[in-house]
Amino acid sequence: MPKVHALLVGIDVYRLPHLNLRGCVNDVRLAERLLRDRIAPADLVIEKRCDEQATRAGIIEAFGSHLGGLGADDVALFWYSGHGSTGPLPEGIWYAESAGMCQTVVCHDSRAGVPDLYDKELAVLAHEVVRTGATLVTIMDACHSRSAMREDLPPGLTARFAPGLETAPELRDLLPELVADAAESSGPVPGAQLPGHVALSACDEWEVANERHFPDGWHGVFTEALGHALARLGHDATYRQVFSYARCRVEGRLLRQIPGLEALGDLADREVFGGVLRPRAARVTLRYLRGQWEVDAGALHGVVTGSRFGMHRSSPLREVHVADVYSQRSVVEPVGWAPEEEQQYDMVLTDVPLPPVAVSVQADPDVALRLAERVRTAGPGGGPSPHIRIVPTTDESALRLGLRVRQGDAGRTIQVAGLDDKPLASPLPIDDRGIQQTVQDLDHIARWLQVRNLESASPALEEAIQLEFVPAMPGRQRPPRDGAPALVKDLNFAYTWTGERWEPPSVFVRLRNTTDRKLFCVLLDLTDRYRMHADLFPGEYVAGHWTAEAGNGAAVTLSLPPDQPVEPGACVTDWLVLLVAEEPFSSAPFALPRLRETHGPSARGGRRGVSGVLDRLGLLAVERDLETAPPVASDWAIKTVEVTTRVPGGPDEPDQDPRTRPARW
Repeated sequence: MPKVHALLVGIDVYRLPHLNLRGCVNDVRLAERLLRDRIAPADLVIEKRCDEQATRAGIIEAFGSHLGGLGADDVALFWYSGHGSTGPLPEGIWYAESAGMCQTVVCHDSRAGVPDLYDKELAVLAHEVVRTGATLVTIMDACHSRSAMREDLPPGLTARFAPGLETAPELRDLLPELVADAAESSGPVPGAQLPGHVALSACDEWEVANERHFPDGWHGVFTEALGHALARLGHDATYRQVFSYARCRVEGRLLRQIPGLEALGDLADREVFGGVLRPRAARVTLRYLRGQWEVDAGALHGVVTGSRFGMHRSSPLREVHVADVYSQRSVVEPVGWAPEEEQQYDMVLTDVPLPPVAVSVQADPDVALRLAERVRTAGPGGGPSPHIRIVPTTDESALRLGLRVRQGDAGRTIQVAGLDDKPLASPLPIDDRGIQQTVQDLDHIARWLQVRNLESASPALEEAIQLEFVPAMPGRQRPPRDGAPALVKDLNFAYTWTGERWEPPSVFVRLRNTTDRKLFCVLLDLTDRYRMHADLFPGEYVAGHWTAEAGNGAAVTLSLPPDQPVEPGACVTDWLVLLVAEEPFSSAPFALPRLRETHGPSARGGRRGVSGVLDRLGLLAVERDLETAPPVASDWAIKTVEVTTRVPGGPDEPDQDPRTRPARW
């Protein structure tokens, strides 16, 4: 059985105080809790270096003593939260970095008479780990951007970025092994990606990694997302699955921070940490501990204050209300019943509050006032919009999701943007029609965001239905039943150049029920034009140990929108949201047209309402027959996967997708 040796480094306090951060030591605490919760004590050894302990010499020493010399099946984990930066290479190894600047880790004592820890040095340390056959996993929650690319950040975000160095260190001040490698002209260029090394990074080298405040304190946005993924996914999850889940969560908050995954061969598709993660409990448990009632699910599992859990299959319904949420548990209060303190209860999530999306306005006072007045009357019956709430700029991070309205074009237009200022809709003139359309845009995008970020807290059904993608071979119109091609695991699809035109990729999408009971499924497609529909699989039972084909068994063509030119570099993203439940529910409330388009007929209709939690989560009003079934706490789950379709760099050029560039340390 492999063992996991983890070196966790977090630096909030630097020898140079102007570099201090707030969430890095919290990241280490979160990582430690996750590892101890999911890995048996006999299979886990943890070493921590925080603040003053995380000097350059201390990190190098711990890397060698704690992660070096492991067995062939062991896993070495290096998790770093702190500042990242850049610096020029010494003259002796100038050729090892094509961009001229090297990425660095800013240690506690860096820049106070001590060099940063260069990624070429980390490559030397990494080689010493993997040469014995061990697997090295590195998680870097730090910036890898250049100072010229840095932009002002909105309130509530802090960049883990230290200004780039202008002067290269002396080669003699770096690791002796690096100096020796540089002197050996016949050897490989220092810093190439190694077999046996899985590298997960918070952002691309041109971007900024951010930290912000969460319910349990400050954390790196990437660390929080990874923790969320590890806490929720099954014990057989792969590195790619964990990364995909975390990346979707990061990009849901910050569109300009795109995490990266780098691994050679099939390493990314192997089980995380060699498969030593312990399975999650089959269902959330209600128990009496510490003089109060609590459930063993918390913020990392998608629980928010105000949620409700119900005793599974109880009739009449017995619920508890979530009063306080911690990382992996929540304090609850029984609603109208008195549980036995000596007994434990199987619970499922029965109600999820959907707080409105926070909207901050960066505009002249009269424009902000007109927008606020319009929001107050944009809801049903002339009341406030249930989906958006105007907040001060200083309170942007108070709610789970946020949008921004900014004034531009010398004060003549307004535009909806994300909290990172990326435009989400085209600008509009500041007149009555423009104000009205802006509020409609906000309401539309908020509904879309609410669904894409839905989460279920009960683990019982999260892995019950597996989404599978099978490439459609040329000329094949129906899915193969026998001798199927290998499943697609990396959901990055590319157009193919035929010599005359670009041909979009096609895949068969399958829903495989891994349990022995029938389950009701809906597959939503959320496009990056803010459309949401259930045409692929609008709502049917999937029998136990059966595989259902989405799209009526036809191949699904993954193509760019009609108004987007098919040219090298073009890219589009869809999010597939799988809803699974023990009882049927309606997919109709989830229908949403493209932004600024009116509703059109759906290709296939959804079932009409059976009262339940997934019906209540539908964001459009539909008629429901509340007498169809008594309120019963049935189980349900949600799974979201991100699918990217792109046009490669050109018919005669290699793939230029920046996410697939080889690692450079």
